[in-house]
Amino acid sequence: MKLPVEDDFNDVIGKAQKGQGITTETLSERTGVTEERIRKVRRGDFNETTVGGLGKALKLNVPALITIGKNEWYPTQPESVIGFELIATPFYSMHVNAYLLWDEATREAIAFDTGTDATAMLQRIDLLGLKLRRLYLTHSHGDHIEGASEIMKATGASTVMSRLEPDVAFETEKVDEGFEENIGRLRIEMFNTPGHTPGGGTFVVKGLSRSFAIAGDAIFAGSMGGANVSYDQGMESLKRILSLPDDTIIASGHGPLTTVVQEKSMNCFCV
Repeated sequence: MKLPVEDDFNDVIGKAQKGQGITTETLSERTGVTEERIRKVRRGDFNETTVGGLGKALKLNVPALITIGKNEWYPTQPESVIGFELIATPFYSMHVNAYLLWDEATREAIAFDTGTDATAMLQRIDLLGLKLRRLYLTHSHGDHIEGASEIMKATGASTVMSRLEPDVAFETEKVDEGFEENIGRLRIEMFNTPGHTPGGGTFVVKGLSRSFAIAGDAIFAGSMGGANVSYDQGMESLKRILSLPDDTIIASGHGPLTTVVQEKSMNCFCV
């Protein structure tokens, strides 16, 4: 299934305006664009000149914003990596992503988030003959953890989440920035990427033919999750993710896979 890019140009503008605390009246004064026209843009009415002006005022990557607004970009998808699968489950009109990675030799596996339904994840674990050792949670929003209890019960896997993230209704091991461990030949490292939530965490996984940054909603292809906690923190988190090696595959909570090098040029918040 080809997952659509999570955010369109109007989503990006709305997130940037809200995150920076700029009223529509103030944005109109700064750009000369009427308030009604701004509202139309936020509803998806694309005009290159208008969108470019708003993007500049909101300190966005205007070329990327315009390209996305014209529907002229989709991230080049990496070749299949043995030992990695994306599992997308429905979430209203969208999808939410979970990830399954494993050591081909030992069949030891790790999962990241659960999506809204554990069924597909558990079916893949069974079909592939895997032994799930750990479930890592990028953050505690319901669409990302709804299947956690079922997966833990079915597999015996323990669950890991950043200490800075709010508590959840099931047992988790809370870990700090710099957490690292090995499962089979997989190396897992975590760094904090707050902004969307207080304790969002990005997990870097090495040991397969490509390295992965499993980032939850800290970054999307071309965009990032809404900065519910702090826009400044969200921007810093995005920069940290994009400081990883260029060929790192970014596995987000929604939308398609992307890479660090693609996001450096095409993420609307990368300026």
